[in-house]
Amino acid sequence: MYVQTTWNTWPKTRALLEQLTSQELLEAAEEVRQYRPITNPAVKELLKAITRVGSTSAGSDEKKSHMFVELKSSLVYHGCPIIFITLNPGDLHSPISLYYAGEKIDPKSFLPQWYTASYRLKMMLQNPLAVIEYFHTVVDTIIEAVFKKGIFGDLRHYYGTIEYQGRGTPHIHMTVSPHFVLSN
Repeated sequence: MYVQTTWNTWPKTRALLEQLTSQELLEAAEEVRQYRPITNPAVKELLKAITRVGSTSAGSDEKKSHMFVELKSSLVYHGCPIIFITLNPGDLHSPISLYYAGEKIDPKSFLPQWYTASYRLKMMLQNPLAVIEYFHTVVDTIIEAVFKKGIFGDLRHYYGTIEYQGRGTPHIHMTVSPHFVLSN
């Protein structure tokens, strides 16, 4: 098992690790398995330290749990979203992504048949930052031009999480909460 901690909290974390026995950890695990609260205060302190570190690690259970709490908090504060959307910009088919990858093209007169699918894929694989830049440009444009400019009413709140697909390209899942003004 690897435990990561900050320099200033290491003495306390080290003392907890040295103090706890494997039996105490197994008992705490059994309490969790039975959906009971952990009763050992030393285990609870150790979990707080690990959760603090883990909540900043992308993809970790702690990070996902933290994001879930953020989403629930936004529901309480802003109300229930009415739009759930997944945005998956087509970087392999866009002249803009090729442009970001360094290809000298005119996006206004672009014809996809000028570039084979394998060439476009090769350009994206050689320039992963171009894929990320393209993704953020498209998502930011959709947020600014579609959500914030009132197509669904005034935007109250949105929340999204970025995930990566098998080939390494990003997509985003979002909740959108427009602010509707009801009139009689």
